[in-house]
Amino acid sequence: MTTNEEDDVLEGCAGLPIKAAMHPFSVDFLAGCKKFAELAKQTDSEKEVMIYSTSSIVNAACYLEAKLNEEIAISRMFFNECSREGKRWGEIKESERHTSVPEKWNRISSLTGGRKWSHGEAPFQSFETITSLRNELVHYKGDLLGKDEAPSRRIEALMRQLGIKSEASWGEDECSSWVTDLLSNPDVARWVAVKITSFDRQYYDLMHRKP
Repeated sequence: MTTNEEDDVLEGCAGLPIKAAMHPFSVDFLAGCKKFAELAKQTDSEKEVMIYSTSSIVNAACYLEAKLNEEIAISRMFFNECSREGKRWGEIKESERHTSVPEKWNRISSLTGGRKWSHGEAPFQSFETITSLRNELVHYKGDLLGKDEAPSRRIEALMRQLGIKSEASWGEDECSSWVTDLLSNPDVARWVAVKITSFDRQYYDLMHRKP
């Protein structure tokens, strides 16, 4: 749909009562991620750093799925549900609860002319690391792991990248887990906030064909 066609749709709605509304929750998830990263940097309490880091990760992971669902909802408004385009957007809407973020991205970008999801390229790769972190925290398994070991290669790679290592002696009663080592370091929340903010800035160019 061209800009002129969008303007015609909006003009046709002028003066009509509002029938429904949608809150762009992705904006709040992005703001929450950045706010918790700031709080993690400001406190001297290790426990608070862990709380803020966890919150930053969860907000960041929620951001993109919310953004994609908003894209679907808004795009459907511009097409008659009986048209070819309307039916295709309707199919994506029907399956959105059961589709992974990469799959949903590819289905949407096939209609908008955007790039396909690339597991090995930025910013997609960073988001998959954030998602891996979120999943390990939300579905915490309590696995017994050794010094500087993490439950996935992605998390281990992130810990190496940020220079995060166990400071415990691992002798007698002193040890630490990857959860403590990672989340008690405010650099993790900062990394997450930087990466998800970068993704947000690139989102439109990645998702939509350039005119």
